[in-house]
Amino acid sequence: MISKAGIKKIVFTGILFLLTANTFAQISSGRIVYERRTNLKKRYGDNPRMKNMITEQNKIRTENFELFFNDSVSVFKNIPDAGAGDGGFMKMMTTRNTTYQNSNTRQKFIIMDLWGSEAVIKDSVERKSWKITENKRMISGYNCRKAIWQMNDSTRIYAWYAEELIPTVGPEGFEGLPGTILGLATEDGSVVYFAKEIKAMVPAAATFQYPDKIKDVYTEEELKKILFERMGQWMKPQDLDAMFQWL
Repeated sequence: MISKAGIKKIVFTGILFLLTANTFAQISSGRIVYERRTNLKKRYGDNPRMKNMITEQNKIRTENFELFFNDSVSVFKNIPDAGAGDGGFMKMMTTRNTTYQNSNTRQKFIIMDLWGSEAVIKDSVERKSWKITENKRMISGYNCRKAIWQMNDSTRIYAWYAEELIPTVGPEGFEGLPGTILGLATEDGSVVYFAKEIKAMVPAAATFQYPDKIKDVYTEEELKKILFERMGQWMKPQDLDAMFQWL
C-alpha cells in the first residue's frame, strides 16, 4: 500500500514532468501573426519629395501579417484591415508582399505589391551571414536570441529567434537561423516586426500553393532593371533599393 508521502511524491513528479514537457515542447508547424510598425519619418525623412507629406500624426503605419509554416515550406502575407479604409496615399509608402518559400529547394515565389499593382518574382533564396549574439528577450512568451545581419555598408538587420519553434522561417522570407524569427527590425527602427500571436497547428497543403499560371515572372535583378528603366526619371535608386531590401 502506497503511503501518503509516496502519493505526494508521485503527484509532484507528474506535475514536474508536465511542466517540463510544456517548457521544452517544440513547434514544427503553425501560424504566427506579426505586427509591423513602419516609421515613415525615419525611412523617408531625408527624401525631399516625401518629407512634406509625413507629419507627426501620420508617421507611424501599423499593419498585420500572418506566417503559415511547417518544416519545409512557408507563406507570409498581409492581413487586410477592414476597418482602416484604403489609407489613401500614405498606404503606398509601405509594401504588402506575399512570400512563398521552400527551404528544401531553396526557392522563393513573391507576389510583389507595387503601388496597388502586382509583379511576380521567382528566384533562389539568398543565404545570409548571421552573427548570433548572447542577447535575449521574451517575445509572445518565447525566449528569443538576437542575431545580426549586415545587409550592406550602412544597414544592419536585427532578428530575434526562438529555438522552441523549429523551422528556420520568419517574416518577409527571412530565414537561416536555428529557429523561427519572432522579431525583426532595421537598426534605426524604421521597420519593426514582432509576433503577437503564435499557434501550433498543421496548415492545409493548399495554403502553400502559389499561383503557377502567371504570364510574367522575373528574377529580382530582372524586375529591378525593368522598374528603373520605366521609372528612373522620377524614382531615385535608393527608393528602388528600399523596395527590395526585404526580399
